[in-house]
Amino acid sequence: MNDRGENLEPVVSEEALKKAEKYIEEEEGPSRRLTGKTAAFVTIVAVAMSLIHLYAAAGVIMTQILRGIHVMMVLFLTFLVFPSSRRLKNRINWIDVLLALLSVAVIVYMFVDFEEFIYRSVIPNFWDKLFGVILILLVLEATRRSSGLIMPAVVLAFLVYAFVGPQLPAPWTHRGYDVDRIIGHMYMTLEGIFGVPIDVSSTFIILFTIYGAFLEYSGAGKFFIDFSFAAMGGKPSGAGRTVTLASFLLGGPSGSGVATTVTLGSVAYPMLAKAGYSKDAAGGLLSAGGIGAILSPPVLGAAAFLIAEFLKLSYLDVILMS
Repeated sequence: MNDRGENLEPVVSEEALKKAEKYIEEEEGPSRRLTGKTAAFVTIVAVAMSLIHLYAAAGVIMTQILRGIHVMMVLFLTFLVFPSSRRLKNRINWIDVLLALLSVAVIVYMFVDFEEFIYRSVIPNFWDKLFGVILILLVLEATRRSSGLIMPAVVLAFLVYAFVGPQLPAPWTHRGYDVDRIIGHMYMTLEGIFGVPIDVSSTFIILFTIYGAFLEYSGAGKFFIDFSFAAMGGKPSGAGRTVTLASFLLGGPSGSGVATTVTLGSVAYPMLAKAGYSKDAAGGLLSAGGIGAILSPPVLGAAAFLIAEFLKLSYLDVILMS
């Protein structure tokens, strides 16, 4: 290793990389490795989604339309990229295609006669309720595939509570909600599924994610290592500080602590080992830096955008206060 850190090359074995991929899968859920025409199609859809949101950042798209498109494309991609179970991760079956098409259908139905659709939120008709139930089930299934059972279980518990509340003892009892009111609120207004979190996701988080993906696939990890090494004086004794700074620079924009640890670790571990860090200490430093980076001020991960939206503050104000 020279003083500028220019000869740092990945020396991690294939076995170690496979283990790292397994850890990412456990953390972020299993995903398919698509190839051929299917991979090309999914890539085209993802690029189209990115372009739409980049246009929305500079142009003008109705709030309701943008949120609907965002939900539709996220659900569509989720059912094609995330398998329903681990044993089906290597192929797309007809159920995945059906769910992806239903994701498009429920949003297209909403757009067909949008103004009349919004006015019917108080008294939804049969088709409104049918597509509303389908959308709720699609969101629950997409959440299960991408993040596990905990979040869908919490949502189901609250949905059940909305129906059985009148039968519960005080202080848990309430007047109850019927299907019309729940579907009208969840599907036909900007308060339920299309509420503040989707607004933040479709206007801020998606741009944050696009930028993070650009950094990841443009080889920015090597740049951050070199920059951090130069900033810390280029001395082996500053290896720990170098890794911490590089984790902060790469982990903040990327938004994925696990991916940051793996990307940075393959390059930084030899430097840490040469500086005298043990395997446990080096692994702990890399993992803590990667996970901590997305939560550290001023980035605060996606939470910063939610804080800004709920408190009606600018993102800059949240950064300054953090």
